Amino acid sequence: MKIISHRGNLDGPDKLRENNPKFIDECIVKGYDVEIDLRLKNNNLFLGHDFTQYEVSMDWLLQRSQNLWIHAKEFTVLQKLILFKEKLKFFCHETDKFTIVNGGYIWCHDLKSKVDDKCIIPLLSYDQIMNYNQTFFYAVCTDYVYDCEKKFKKGEKNERS
Repeated sequence: MKIISHRGNLDGPDKLRENNPKFIDECIVKGYDVEIDLRLKNNNLFLGHDFTQYEVSMDWLLQRSQNLWIHAKEFTVLQKLILFKEKLKFFCHETDKFTIVNGGYIWCHDLKSKVDDKCIIPLLSYDQIMNYNQTFFYAVCTDYVYDCEKKFKKGEKNERS
């Protein structure tokens, strides 16, 4: 089971960390994947959830491609990313219960659905983590990386015993 840091957060939401390239790299060095928000302005790529914050290059994305899950925030970003569909993992959604990620994964926002080993579950609050009881999924995306690691990695060890 993979743990994906939501926007570079490790121990709860932190507006100063979110989508900051420095903290994204910190998460990757610690062994975690990272979900990032990507925008396009004047044909330049930027990280940022609600607006453009940190300019990045396509090379920056490609160098970290094994560890990034890119949330395309605009149609124009999708148009750019589709050219790299073999090298980057990306998706786009607004209020969908389920979203297809290229590469064959399902980003599953409906936490009541029965999931499988192709599903990525976003557990963005501490209560969601504590109350989520399924274990057979590919990954969890969270602001609470350490809490998810304790809960789900511990359960993984118990299942193998």
